Amino acid sequence: MRAFIVIPFCLLFSIAAFAGGTVVDTSFYSQSLGFDRNVDVYLPDGYDPNGSLEYPAIYFLHGAAGNNNSYPEIITVLDTLIENQQIDPVIVIKPDGSIGPYAGSMYANSELYGNFEDYIVFDLIEFIESSFKVAPDRSHRCIMGHSMGGIGSMMLALRHPDLYIGVASLSGSLDLNAGIDLWIPHILAENGGSPPYNYSPLAGIFSVLSFTAAGGFSPNLDNLPYLVDFPLDANGELIDSIFALWREHNPADLASSLPPDLQLSIYFDCGTLDYLEFYPMNTAFAETLTNLEISYDFRTFVGDHYSAARLPVGLIFLDSVLNSETAISDAAPALPESFSLIQNYPNPFNARTTIQYALPEAGQVRIEIYDLLGRRVRLPVDQYKPAGYHRFIWDAGELGTGIYFYKIQAGDYSESHKMVLIK
Repeated sequence: MRAFIVIPFCLLFSIAAFAGGTVVDTSFYSQSLGFDRNVDVYLPDGYDPNGSLEYPAIYFLHGAAGNNNSYPEIITVLDTLIENQQIDPVIVIKPDGSIGPYAGSMYANSELYGNFEDYIVFDLIEFIESSFKVAPDRSHRCIMGHSMGGIGSMMLALRHPDLYIGVASLSGSLDLNAGIDLWIPHILAENGGSPPYNYSPLAGIFSVLSFTAAGGFSPNLDNLPYLVDFPLDANGELIDSIFALWREHNPADLASSLPPDLQLSIYFDCGTLDYLEFYPMNTAFAETLTNLEISYDFRTFVGDHYSAARLPVGLIFLDSVLNSETAISDAAPALPESFSLIQNYPNPFNARTTIQYALPEAGQVRIEIYDLLGRRVRLPVDQYKPAGYHRFIWDAGELGTGIYFYKIQAGDYSESHKMVLIK
């Protein structure tokens, strides 16, 4: 165990030594933001600031309401993985992406928060590579994050694929197009449940996270008191012009501009029980990548919004990217291992709900909607579908309040689920 480490430049550090690696808690001036930002840097056991060995780097972005000191468990995970030779020694950087007045910066350039995207992709990389023994090239640089850091890492990797060779998103909101339909009922319920709505960031978790996103994607310093343009009007309807600004940061939209000749290894996962409705956003993102013929590794797990057990999975994936001569992104897109029909979101629902299913092989798919008496009331899907993850938004139209069942038939596979329509 080392008690301290010598750093060859004139900055004051707080040093924490562990049985394995060492954590340097420091700060630096960000030209893009115009003020100092804190950053934690994990240095693996054996790191020598005066040696010739350069290490690969993984930049880890924290979630909403966090900072550079969040996710302390990743240090133990790194020590264990390196000690057990599951990954090679690596430097991991945890920058501070927190800012008021809401739950975080969204890692976007914003007139409300500041230029946090530029801070991460330019200032931070320059600081790290000039201050530590980090290999200064794309082939040795990855980005990773959870929740707000999940969408942030994917957004920055897709915007700047020339900077990162790999990205790992854990429980990120990767398709806002799918997410907004799921979030609107929650936001409306938190803000009174009936029009006219007067939205407040204090109304509940979906409201504060929506205001946080608005601060990054649709800020408006002239719009008092919240300094953002909120994407819903007083009647609870989506304002297309404002949501269009959100889509400029949406990974599912950004993926279409990924250069085909610049391979980016993409990993993402999400729990099937994610209470923030992120799971259908991830399956929708997977479907987008499949349609764009972009390679990826998507994994699901039975769990909620955060599981520390996913940290080593993401790190091992990125290690394989950093230390493999054959890029993982050259593999075919990950396909479902089995057929599945996923519980609709939201449920209960008012008029519209999202239905998702997975096909390990292509074939004719038939999805039928039945009422409580067993009468078929809708046939939303009856066509040939490719292997992969699929979703669609079902509008109940003029159907009345009640219990309904939706059933899938794909070859020999058949499954059904119950859903509740409340008008």
